[in-house]
Amino acid sequence: MADRRRRVVIDDDENYTSKASNKRGASTNGQSSGSLKRTMRDDDSDQDSDHQASASSRSAGLRNGADIPPEDFERLVKDVVRLAIFTSHSEQALKREDIKNVLNDHTRLFDVVIQKAQERLRDVFGMEMVELSTKGRTKNANEKGTKTYMLKNILPVDLITADVIDWGQELEDIGLLMVILSLIMVRQGAIYESALMSHFRRLLLLEDNSPFGDIHKKLDILIRKRYLEKFKLEHMDDSGEKVEMEYRWGARARIEVPEMNVVKFIQEVFGREAPLELESSIMKAAGIKAKDAA
Repeated sequence: MADRRRRVVIDDDENYTSKASNKRGASTNGQSSGSLKRTMRDDDSDQDSDHQASASSRSAGLRNGADIPPEDFERLVKDVVRLAIFTSHSEQALKREDIKNVLNDHTRLFDVVIQKAQERLRDVFGMEMVELSTKGRTKNANEKGTKTYMLKNILPVDLITADVIDWGQELEDIGLLMVILSLIMVRQGAIYESALMSHFRRLLLLEDNSPFGDIHKKLDILIRKRYLEKFKLEHMDDSGEKVEMEYRWGARARIEVPEMNVVKFIQEVFGREAPLELESSIMKAAGIKAKDAA
């Protein structure tokens, strides 16, 4: 009888121990299952973050031209710089389509390549590409972009006038150009060829021994380089209908030569004999407003 009670007690203890063990196992399994779920969620979150970071990296790479090998991107920049300098020396304008032809299959990188090429032109050559506008006077509200570019000299004035650069004959040509631009500007942007020749005659520039040689050939060169524009006009005078040629500032002049630089050039020509109101008189004749000069 006593032995049977001991076996019952032992059996009950074993059953209790087994049940407790099963409960602990179930609890442990629940915790493991929860941890596994959290781990899986964390892995999915990490994968999403990696995917977003990768997409962001690819987007940034596209903006910086990094979606192609660095050496290929550098080659595109050099090709554009070389093309810009070549067209400038050949006295031609650089067309947008010409640049796209150089980029070939990478036209989507047009903006970023142009930006890098501009930096190279400024830092190394002291020039930058500027889009030409339609024909007209400076600050004309009707002017529009032409998708055609030209190199502009951005060297500081003190460096241009210093002895660092040997301009040779080109310096004399610049002086002639400034005289012509001055005469055009004080006539509010246009001068008849007959009036221009009259000024040349007073300056002895129509003589056989003129330092500029054939002045008409010089004018043709300035027109070809887009510093001047020449128009054929028909108007009435006392003798009736008359055909006249007219000169205006060209696209390159409107880009490279600030009007106030021309005002200062005229003042330097007068020197110490310049009237006190010379600057205001020039600006009034040229139609330059004070806010434009500022």
